[in-house]
This record gives sequence, C-alpha cells and structure tokens, in this order.
Amino acid sequence: MSTSAATSNTDNHSEVNEENFKLKPITPEGIFSFACHPGVSCFNKCCHEIDVILTPVDILKMKTALNIRSDEFLKKYTTLQTLKDTGIPLVKLLMSENSNGACIFLDGSKGCSIYQNRPQVCRSYPLGLGTLDPRHEKLQTEGQSPEARFMIQEDMCKGHLEPKTWTLKKWMEDQGTIAMEKGNKPWMEIVAKLKAMKINDEQNHEISLFIMASYDLDTFRQFVFESSFLERFEVDINTIKSIHSEQESLLKFGMEWLLFALFNEGTIRPKVKNE
Repeated sequence: MSTSAATSNTDNHSEVNEENFKLKPITPEGIFSFACHPGVSCFNKCCHEIDVILTPVDILKMKTALNIRSDEFLKKYTTLQTLKDTGIPLVKLLMSENSNGACIFLDGSKGCSIYQNRPQVCRSYPLGLGTLDPRHEKLQTEGQSPEARFMIQEDMCKGHLEPKTWTLKKWMEDQGTIAMEKGNKPWMEIVAKLKAMKINDEQNHEISLFIMASYDLDTFRQFVFESSFLERFEVDINTIKSIHSEQESLLKFGMEWLLFALFNEGTIRPKVKNE
C-alpha cells in the first residue's frame, strides 16, 4: 500500500516541505535509528512551518494541561480547516506569526513548552501512520491491514544519524502513543466513514455536531446535561455518572453520539414514548 490516492496519510507536514521528505514503510519488527535532543544540529527545526492536525485526545490533554475550557483552547490556539475533497472539519494548531512560523508552544531553544502533553503526531515523529481510504477499499488485498506505518525521512532532520536504535513497539511505548491511538480509534473510524460519504456545504448541522463532540468537549457536556438530551435518549445511570465526572468517558460517549447522529448507528437510542 502506498501513500498515493489510495491512502489517507495522517502525518502533518507543510506543503512547502512536501518534496523534501521520503516515506519508507516499516514493519512492527523493523529497527530504525533515531534520537532528538538539544545536541542534534536540527533541534527544533521540525517545529516550524508545519501543519499539526490535532485529534480529540490531543485537544483533551492540551486544554486540561493549560487548565482552560475546550472552546477557549480552540479559539486561542487553533484554526479550523477542511480535509480536501471530504468536507470534514479538522483542527490545526496555530503557528506563530513572529518567529519564522514556529509552533505557538515552542519556547525558544528550550523546546516544547507542553512536551508532556504534546500532540500525538509530535510524539510519533519520525513515524507516520497511513490508513486505507474507504473510497479505494477495493485496492486492499485479502488479509491486508487498513493501516500501515511509515518512516518519515526529511532532508533537514539529522536525528536519523544518531546511534540510538528502536523497534516500532519500543518507540511507541517510549513516546506514549499507544494509549492515545486507542483513545482516538473511534474518532478515526468516524472520519473514515465520513470520507466515504462526503460532507457537503449544506450539512451545517452535521458539521456542527462533529466539531462539538470531537473537539469541544466542554460545550458537548453542556449539550448533554443542560438541554433535554437526557430526557430524549436512553442513557443508563452509570454512564451518566461517568460522563459527568470523567472527560475520557465523555469523549467516548461523544463518539457513540456521533455514530447515532450522523449514521443512525451505535448504542445510543431515543427513548420510546409511552402511548
């Protein structure tokens, strides 16, 4: 499987640098060399002029670390863009206008100011994840995984010359991406379904629901608890308690809600009215 039209690549690189990197497939057993630290000559260069697309788990972790509401985080640190040819709204991290296009969270030579809560794509680098586009599923061979890992080799990155070696599993464990990918999986599946159906400009209601449940959890919580939602839908008492107090549970519930609202699927169902 290549990263041509048949795949949807979740790596985030600026169009300016697009011709200056190569994607090399890597197997779970594959070994690669890489290290990133202040002693590497290119340190922090990869934090400039990039398109960092944030996932729901990214936003949850970052807004919690900054101790602000999700709607405030979105307004202050991000901008919305539409995934090409799909109509799907994505959240992109802002770059600074005064520091050569540096990430808004880059603290000079010190590096990332939110390193412990940095986005998944930053953690994963130099590895990328490609997923088979549902619109080209006929190109998938029998038994082939819909996902593939790639090594991103950019001309400017000297981390590949470092002697430290990793396996794919060890790198993911070290960078803390396994749990994040698991948390984002329901959302990725919804995005894949939306790609297949395409959203048009007239579906403003569906777009608003997707943005709220995916990216704006605090507003979604208000939607659930301060509207007639719980009067209209079957939600058991344990779920109500967990989504009220646990943000991760609320995000998971939001994905179930999107399955119902967008595709009439999932476990959430309207209450049956008594005759």
